[in-house]
Amino acid sequence: MGWWKKKKSRAVVKEQTWDRDQWRGEKILEALIQCCDGKPNSIKFFTADQILKATQKHFCKFVFPNYIFMGNGTLDNHRMILLRKMKGRSPHPPRDICTGPPKDVAISSMVSDHKNFMKLVGCCFEFEYPVIVYYGGERQYSPVDLNKIVSWRRRMKIAEEVATALAYLHVAFPRPFVYRNMGLKNILLDKNGVAKLNDLSYCVSIPKGETHVKLTWAGKDYDYMDNDYIFNRVVSEKTDVFGFGVFMQKLLTGEENFEELCGWKNWREKNKFPKWLSSYMGEGRMGEIVDPKMVLEEEERCLMEAFLVLSERCIGLRGEVPKMVEVAKELRRSLKQGE
Repeated sequence: MGWWKKKKSRAVVKEQTWDRDQWRGEKILEALIQCCDGKPNSIKFFTADQILKATQKHFCKFVFPNYIFMGNGTLDNHRMILLRKMKGRSPHPPRDICTGPPKDVAISSMVSDHKNFMKLVGCCFEFEYPVIVYYGGERQYSPVDLNKIVSWRRRMKIAEEVATALAYLHVAFPRPFVYRNMGLKNILLDKNGVAKLNDLSYCVSIPKGETHVKLTWAGKDYDYMDNDYIFNRVVSEKTDVFGFGVFMQKLLTGEENFEELCGWKNWREKNKFPKWLSSYMGEGRMGEIVDPKMVLEEEERCLMEAFLVLSERCIGLRGEVPKMVEVAKELRRSLKQGE
């Protein structure tokens, strides 16, 4: 099962993990103080026994990597729950100001009431890999799969909701939070198709009076990183705007097509700089870049062109890079125009 070893008694597990659990608890407190500016947030700490009891010591259905939806798992006043196992997170103190699961829990507690984030219940740090607990309700969650989302309006709606979540991180708190973890894998859809931005463990805050922060480690998902982030490890709000621009282009083209059209694979493997979709914007060439799996209405092609132009503004190819709030507003306007 990965994070519960049957052959060891609970007493042995407790004895072996006490120092680690204490360290994780201290990091949670540090993250709360750093992120929340002293404001209290409700976070419940569950024991391993509580989690195992709630899930009847087994997991009913694997839905997507590192997540398990508890079809009959109940906890906290009999509400359905969704667990996320933080598999792959280093048990050692992390680099920079990214504190992994503690940072994820702290910031999740701050954004929990926003419709485009998961609603946090609490966490359990007694397993080998930390477990974060969300309310599941009656919602069935699934990752974004562009092979199944063939409606352009649905893809635009996902973009608008993700942009809204990023804008919230940038402007809702005394210090902006930069998500810096853009990618299809980190967006969940509930049963109504509402997008939820997830995994906040890479968030960093911009110090008061500053516009950026410099890290000693950039990360590894180069698809969504601008040059200043990759080469200089400088993180600002523009880091998220750039990553979102790439995300928009993948919504337009499909993930596989994006690789072929822009040559990102060649860039990573052969150090050849990628090209952008602007080279395909000549008269009548939009059809060459649109994901062939999508079912389109004729009037939607104009929305696609505006969508592409906005994505290139985010990437920095068309004048000044917009703020995330502006991007969300523009996407909202485009959706209304298409109604």
